[in-house]
Amino acid sequence: MDRQRILKTAVLAAGAVLGGWLGLWLLGPVLLPFGVGYLFALGAQPAVDTLTKRHIPRWAAAGLTVTLLYAALGTAFYALGWVLCRETLALARQLPELAESLTGPAARVEAWLLERAYRFPDGVGQALRQGVEEFFRSGAGLAGRAYNWVFSLISGALKKLPELMLFLVTAVLSSFMLAAKLPELRELWRRKAPALWQRRVQAVNRRLRATLGGWVKTQVQLMGVTALVLTAGLLVLGVDYPVLLGGLIALIDALPVFGSGTVLLPWALWELLDGRTTLAVGLAALYAGASLIRSALEPRMLGKQMGLDPLLTLLALYAGFRYFGILGMILFPVGAILVKQLWTHLESNS
Repeated sequence: MDRQRILKTAVLAAGAVLGGWLGLWLLGPVLLPFGVGYLFALGAQPAVDTLTKRHIPRWAAAGLTVTLLYAALGTAFYALGWVLCRETLALARQLPELAESLTGPAARVEAWLLERAYRFPDGVGQALRQGVEEFFRSGAGLAGRAYNWVFSLISGALKKLPELMLFLVTAVLSSFMLAAKLPELRELWRRKAPALWQRRVQAVNRRLRATLGGWVKTQVQLMGVTALVLTAGLLVLGVDYPVLLGGLIALIDALPVFGSGTVLLPWALWELLDGRTTLAVGLAALYAGASLIRSALEPRMLGKQMGLDPLLTLLALYAGFRYFGILGMILFPVGAILVKQLWTHLESNS
């Protein structure tokens, strides 16, 4: 490809990315519930089409299918939420006792560190001792700060509750309407949109389904497998609240850079210092097993869905973290996939 074609493709890709960003910024908050409704309508289409072929009116088929879909999803979330809420409330009731039980191990760790600090020369040893003492003094108020953080989080969620309810109602209503009118909307697109636009949208849609869709599906499957392995392992180890802790650790494991070791390894070290060697070894073995299973499954399941150079992936992760924190570490690699697919499409049509 000559320099002029490369420049043209780069300009088109940059313009498309900028236009997409501006569109999401301006229209994203408005169109997001309709996007969620479209996904539900799309998932209901096979059943709706089957019922329509049996001479059931489309509006009735769409209403019945989407209602059953929401009922099944609501039942699953209710069952999971019931288990998680029960374990969360039980854990909250035990937090004061848990915080009290940490006093002894924390004092032993502090004494061990201070003893080592006394072995250094006076200037260095004094600085180390002051650092250790300050660390444990600041950690004494950790429980209070955690309570304040949880209270602030709950208060913020309650303030957003009316907005969330409006979002959910809009998404549900739009899913019913879109499920009934989806064939009409597709026919309108085929009749009104220029043929060139239709071909390009179909090509980009195929590429995104093959890459982004496969990546999202694989990540959800991996997170589910990790949650099951962790929950089963915590059950075997006799840990309280295995479902809640397994789900939370699996969620942390799905985040870029983080992993299940972010929770399990410090937990195992703490149990070892507290004298519970069997549990410490079990947690370390659980971390090794979960990591091994994920490492074995991820290449097979993900394959080459990402299609990104490792250096570009690292750049996207770091840039996302610098600009938007943890959320950016998820969004920037996904954005890099979109840009790469757009570039490939424009390059093939230039």
